Amino acid sequence: MIKITKHLRLRLNYSTILDDQSKFYIKPIEGFELIDFSGEFLIQKDGKLKNKLLQFSQHILIYSRKKYINILNATLLVIFDKNNEIEGLKLTKSGTSLEIYQRPHKLYEYIRKYCIQREISDRYKITQTVYYGSNATFLKLESSLDSNVVYVAKIYEKQNLISEEQKQSLKKEVQILRTINHSHISNLIEIFEDDELIFLIQEELKGESLQTILEKQQKFDENQIKQIMKPLFECVSNLHDNNIFHRDIKPQNIIYRTQLDYTEPCLIDFSLADFWNKNGRYLFTRCGSIGYVAPEVLQDKRYVLNIDVYSLGIIIYILVTLKHPFEDQDKNRMIQKNYHGKIDFTDVQCSQILMDLLTKCLEADYTKRLNCKEALKHQFFLNKIPKVLSFKIKDNRKPSLIRTPRSQNKQHSTSRFSNDSGNSLNLSQSPSSIDSDRHSSSKIKQNNLLPEINIFRPKSKYFQTRKSQYDPSTNRIE
Repeated sequence: MIKITKHLRLRLNYSTILDDQSKFYIKPIEGFELIDFSGEFLIQKDGKLKNKLLQFSQHILIYSRKKYINILNATLLVIFDKNNEIEGLKLTKSGTSLEIYQRPHKLYEYIRKYCIQREISDRYKITQTVYYGSNATFLKLESSLDSNVVYVAKIYEKQNLISEEQKQSLKKEVQILRTINHSHISNLIEIFEDDELIFLIQEELKGESLQTILEKQQKFDENQIKQIMKPLFECVSNLHDNNIFHRDIKPQNIIYRTQLDYTEPCLIDFSLADFWNKNGRYLFTRCGSIGYVAPEVLQDKRYVLNIDVYSLGIIIYILVTLKHPFEDQDKNRMIQKNYHGKIDFTDVQCSQILMDLLTKCLEADYTKRLNCKEALKHQFFLNKIPKVLSFKIKDNRKPSLIRTPRSQNKQHSTSRFSNDSGNSLNLSQSPSSIDSDRHSSSKIKQNNLLPEINIFRPKSKYFQTRKSQYDPSTNRIE
């Protein structure tokens, strides 16, 4: 039996939100023939070690012909040797456990996003604060396994997840992040949960947001627009292939992977994403950001996946004109324009090819609107745009700031909207929504990756006990 030289602490009775109380051993499931990961490992059973081929299909371990194992939300204990190398893994769920040894590093990388780890302090070191939100805090963390790797942790304080709706929204976000894996998304790496906090560890994005670039850029030619939009359509097409819609696509939720390479825009913030279903019932039905949401969502109609195409069409319009199509000083009129989907294209100066794509993406009737695959087959994305067809902006004024702060109103059932001013329609909070009542006096506007960031002191001891890293005078962890 392998000697365990270092154990991370593990308590069996954590208060948990993510644990689904499902069984560890399950009966064989049809449709899990596609193997995502396989390898030979040592399995400890009844105090003895034996070699076994382990095959995984998503979160299901095909243990034998008659027995499968469901590792979803199982507690994962990582066992290290004296050199801080991964020596073994222990999976525990519903009082049953399984220990796996013999170079399980690749296995660990595969299963960690499906499991829940309990102790984060020995695994990660805080390097920088990204920002504090009212219900989620974002920190940069350095891994103890590889000091060259930095991740971003989206951290929820469990005491803020009061309603069942908030908890279900968090579970939905985790479920969707586990489902997707794409080069133009900040992918989920792993999850930690203890008595106070839930950590969603995701890939670090080092570039600017599209919102920040819009505030700097004077104009975009059509090749630049294609360079920005094609990866986004490919990313959203991948979501739709998995029957997922994002439902909050806007410049603030698009961040570049690196500073210098503008070919890698990434979609972030899946707190309003959901799986499409025929009956049209969702945790949040009327949701999104005013000015970017498809008209049928505002009209309380059943909608399909191409609501995201409408949001992408709005972004194309902004890239072409540096103006918002529903821009209006009167916020109620802006909402009405968005509600009816009436867009004036007379000031749009671009090639006929791009205009054709734009109008088909912004079709108010969703039955006539393109879907993502149809958009990617459009001539605009297939052909290189000649310079003579590229548009030129006559108005050389600085582009107006296109801001969409998150809504700050109180919770209201099944709806969540925000508009450019911060006023909102009927709002239903997700875990990442802004609660204006808790910290209204401390709100300040910042020119950062996301608008309207709340600065406040987190209540969890995780932040307050790290004196060497946390500066209470600035509310920052250095």
